[in-house]
Amino acid sequence: MTVVERVGVRRDAVVVVLAVSSPVLFLLGGLAAEAAQPPGTYDAIGQTVSTLAGRGAADRWIMAAVLATMGVIYLLVAVGLRGVTRSARLVLGVGGVAAVVAALAAQPVHGSSTVHMVATVAALVAFVLWTLPLAADRTLDPGLRRGSAVAAVVLTAALAWLCAQAWTDGTWLGMAERVLILAQTVWPIRVAVAVWRGPSPARSDAGWATAALAVLAPLVLVVGLAAAQAAWPGPDPWSQSFSALAGHGAPRRWIMTLTLVVGAALHVLVAAGLRHRVPTPAWALLGAGGVLLLVTGLNPQPVAGYSAVHMVAGGLAWLAYTLWPLGLARSPDVDPALRRGSAIVVAVLAVLVLWFAFQLITSGPWYGPSQRVVLLAQTVWPVVVAVRVPRPVGHHATITPGPDGRSRSS
Repeated sequence: MTVVERVGVRRDAVVVVLAVSSPVLFLLGGLAAEAAQPPGTYDAIGQTVSTLAGRGAADRWIMAAVLATMGVIYLLVAVGLRGVTRSARLVLGVGGVAAVVAALAAQPVHGSSTVHMVATVAALVAFVLWTLPLAADRTLDPGLRRGSAVAAVVLTAALAWLCAQAWTDGTWLGMAERVLILAQTVWPIRVAVAVWRGPSPARSDAGWATAALAVLAPLVLVVGLAAAQAAWPGPDPWSQSFSALAGHGAPRRWIMTLTLVVGAALHVLVAAGLRHRVPTPAWALLGAGGVLLLVTGLNPQPVAGYSAVHMVAGGLAWLAYTLWPLGLARSPDVDPALRRGSAIVVAVLAVLVLWFAFQLITSGPWYGPSQRVVLLAQTVWPVVVAVRVPRPVGHHATITPGPDGRSRSS
């Protein structure tokens, strides 16, 4: 490898770090900004991050700095992505600049700032549209093109949800905005890593993206749970369920709701990444578990009584997460060691679910811990499978920057 090539690889690695730092900054900064507000004055489910950065917020500099920094990050990512088409980089860069303008043009205490609103809309739309040149560029590898098309559809749906909430004064406006912003941080990471990865067969065979998403799921669960419990210190965490922390009775329920939604989305993406590497029943059940968990998170328990949708979706999600390894255990095409391990995992998860059910029915003292153990245990096997099962030969694709700075299939 020449000196120029080494410099290029290092630059690509820096771009990856920048892209990955954006969602982390948004989550941590959002928690800090929300914690700085007086109790009972801010509802993250119904209120936007613009409110946290607005002139009526306490310590508004926290969220304003987060949003401005994210804008600068995406401007740097756009400049550093040497392996993609210029039009995509231009749109991504425009989104970054618009985000900085939106952060600096704070919303007033009363009314609305035209500059802020225009810049916010421009940023959100740009972060959706930049995927379209990637999907249309025939010089890119087919996998990245297909993924960009899927990303465009998903982001458009999330943007439509946000618009619907804004136009109807919906109670989920803040959640819709947060879901869209977090979703928009995913594809820059995917593209940046694809460029950094280069044509190395060893790395492309490793299924790095799926493994990374699988590892991220338990981390999100642990961090979100800790934050949700810290925001509600009164009740005993040993008797608190995830449903209670995300329910209407929780003071900052958006934390646990967002944790469940992000964790569910990660497992849906993991299932999609495994679809060509494991039997269909396995990845389909894992993906179904993620979708059901998403439904569970978006249908919280009321202050009194129960939500039938929440209970049914949650129960089916647990069933899917417990049974998905059976698709591996029953397939003769799977490595024998992985088949045996999957069978053992199903048995262990079944025992843990029965333990939780017993605690739930009897109002046992281990109700909270049993649920936490089950949910964390259910995140382990996707990590093992994503790392253990290689991508089929000939199915992976990489992108290699050509002499004109555009990516080529390899």
